Amino acid sequence: MAKKSFKQFCGEVVQKVPAIATGIFEVVTSPNPAATAIGRVSELLKSKAEKDEKARMALQELEQHRMEWEKEMYELDIEAYKAEVSDRSSARQKYLDADKASADAIGRQIIGRNLTYIFILLLVQVLVTISSVFLASGFIEDKETAVTIGSSLGSVVGAAIGTVIGSLLQERNQVVGFHFGSSMGSRQKDYK
Repeated sequence: MAKKSFKQFCGEVVQKVPAIATGIFEVVTSPNPAATAIGRVSELLKSKAEKDEKARMALQELEQHRMEWEKEMYELDIEAYKAEVSDRSSARQKYLDADKASADAIGRQIIGRNLTYIFILLLVQVLVTISSVFLASGFIEDKETAVTIGSSLGSVVGAAIGTVIGSLLQERNQVVGFHFGSSMGSRQKDYK
């Protein structure tokens, strides 16, 4: 048997990569990678189960393990939800027992100032984008290239500002979620 060259080996690998990469990408990017992987293996076994006894037995065993796994995942979801509810109740109880005035002041500050900060950051983003386009136009003769470079600089700053804005909005959501929970009724239940 003739020895393959490295180039031939690489060519064969490259031919097989798209099919494998597509399957891996589907599993990795799915909301539930384990369930997607089990589903892919199950599909493969189903296609072979009609003709192959080992595949049929493996499929039955896989289905049994899948059902056990789903039951365990469901129980873990319930436990996680219970822990989340308990943590939220504990935080509200600490709030009731602690100095409410300082907690309320912090909450008011977050709710009141974050929108101002967000508005200022949006203005800064617009100003940086416009000024970087004009600045690039002063140094670069080709206007299209200058606009592209200026816009790129503006988008880099915009990405950073977008991250900060997201954090500020999340902070507001946490304050609102703490004080009101999922509904006003949950807050009223806590105070009874």
